[in-house]
Amino acid sequence: MKKSFARLLLEFGYSIFSFFVNKEKKKKNYSALVSILPEEVMLEIVSRLPVKYVMQLRCVNKFFNTLISDPYFIQMHLNKSTQRNSQQLDLIYFRKDISHDDDDPKDWTSDLKTFSIQCSLQNKFNTIIHCSDPYYLKGKEDPHIVRWFVGSCNGLLLMKFTCPRCDHYLYFWNPAMRKQSKKIAIFFNIYTNPNYNISFGYDNSTQTYKVVAFYLEMKPGCNPKSVVKVFSLGDNNSWRDIQCLPVLPLIYLGTDSNKNDGVHFNGTINWFALQDGVDIKTTILRFQQCLILSLDLSTETYTKLSLPQRFDKVSGYIPKLVVLMDCLCFCHDFEKTHFVIWQMKDFGVQDSWIQLFKISHDHFYTWINLLPLYLSENGDTLVLANVKGKEAFIYNRRDNKVEKIGIATHRKWSQSKGYVESLVSTH
Repeated sequence: MKKSFARLLLEFGYSIFSFFVNKEKKKKNYSALVSILPEEVMLEIVSRLPVKYVMQLRCVNKFFNTLISDPYFIQMHLNKSTQRNSQQLDLIYFRKDISHDDDDPKDWTSDLKTFSIQCSLQNKFNTIIHCSDPYYLKGKEDPHIVRWFVGSCNGLLLMKFTCPRCDHYLYFWNPAMRKQSKKIAIFFNIYTNPNYNISFGYDNSTQTYKVVAFYLEMKPGCNPKSVVKVFSLGDNNSWRDIQCLPVLPLIYLGTDSNKNDGVHFNGTINWFALQDGVDIKTTILRFQQCLILSLDLSTETYTKLSLPQRFDKVSGYIPKLVVLMDCLCFCHDFEKTHFVIWQMKDFGVQDSWIQLFKISHDHFYTWINLLPLYLSENGDTLVLANVKGKEAFIYNRRDNKVEKIGIATHRKWSQSKGYVESLVSTH
């Protein structure tokens, strides 16, 4: 089989890496290679290497040491990494204390695990046995701290830490670079204000990573009021106020609390929300009462988007927003018989909604709360997680079959995010 040009460049890049990290005569090696390869060719090759190899090249000379902080090269490497790892999921792996049988978060510790979707699909037994790369291990942390995965964007992860004995805070983490930011204090108390949401995205216009957080003030006899603030990475490390939410995201429904996370898509954060005047604690919702609230991270203004016209009512679990095949998608349970996924082909255009899937719950052992994680480029293969369990499934559209993904270790699949390695800074 003929190798692609990109693959040949990558293999050549590994050869260059080995050439440079030779402990003897590094400067002589570099001078010899530069005399053969122009700098632009060198950049093209090195941009295809995994981050941990690029980081090791820093010790070669000043050229490589400054390269990893050059904005042009960082974007160049990110573009290559995105193409190379388009079928990879990032999992915060919750390793359970086997002495406990419940799902108390304090009984889990967290590590970053990544796995290839393609590898899983090609495995006829659909079983994943993942061996950790020690390079990505964070090390042990206070066991009393509960860790949550807020979001993933361009190789940066936003983590939330809470501890009853101390402050609750956020921080940015780039696992590929083994770098993390300083602690970011959350501007409200999550224990006295439990109705809150924290989301993470990227402002394309200013090339800034932003955290959007809000909580709802729930006072007896008064309508709920939102307090919204934005934290911009590198912007004086402080929160600033923005306009209150014009309508309220549905952040809980019965026992399915805090599953309506804001979804980042193309410079916006999106929530499943209620029309103005609808009781936030209602347990039965219909199409006319719901919408999508979209926050533009550039202008920091809100837009209300309509749901698919054929969506009738909320049944059982809170509907979810996800991004599949570079489109915003709306997912919901239908009469406890089917799981339905709609795709907005043209973001913001009501008439562009199309129904992608309508999957019978008969394929699963029981009626469960499903969350789509991945859709193949041809639209035939869908990976779904059981939100309340530690399992995932592969649905094949062509033969209309569902297979459970076997795995050698406990994982909270619903905590998974899309992930690509990058050189994006944490400060």
